[in-house]
Amino acid sequence: MDESQERRRHPRQRVVRAIMVRPNGHRHDAQVLDLSRGGARVTLPQHWAPENGAALRLYFDADSDGEITLRGHVTRVGLDDIGVEFEPAQEDSIRDLLETLGPRH
Repeated sequence: MDESQERRRHPRQRVVRAIMVRPNGHRHDAQVLDLSRGGARVTLPQHWAPENGAALRLYFDADSDGEITLRGHVTRVGLDDIGVEFEPAQEDSIRDLLETLGPRH
């Protein structure tokens, strides 16, 4: 297999969108940088030092549909971003979110 090929289960959609992240009961401002049916890459919220496996909620403003909330956990911590895997059984909410952002995958 060519190493340059995408190894993810779901293709990523590049987005830059302001969101709220709530890892510990307090909401933090962040931005989602890319999004797929399985997870997201999010800027590292200030005043929070995440660990792999940390549970969190992501709050997306869905314009006319109100707010979409997704549950997930941290899978990767970088210098200025984190990888988040969405928890199972949220397919409808993930599909709704992707539809509000543009064309389907």
